[in-house]
Amino acid sequence: MHILGKDGQLMSSEKITIDGKEIPVFQVRSTTIIKNKKTGVIYKDEAEWKGLGIDPKDVQVDVKIQAPSLDLLAKTK
Repeated sequence: MHILGKDGQLMSSEKITIDGKEIPVFQVRSTTIIKNKKTGVIYKDEAEWKGLGIDPKDVQVDVKIQAPSLDLLAKTK
């Protein structure tokens, strides 16, 4: 679950611990586009191009991740 902090920044109520530090976990949306490099044809899924016998070297997979903006200039101790 995501919540807004006092400053209006998006925060996450879910956290994991890495090296003793709590790190927020964000759910993001992703979009995958599978396209033939030579012809430009876009396939709906992996099964479609494999079923057509397309050479894997001719397949391009693009993944777009849509994440909330993060404060990368946060002050550290």
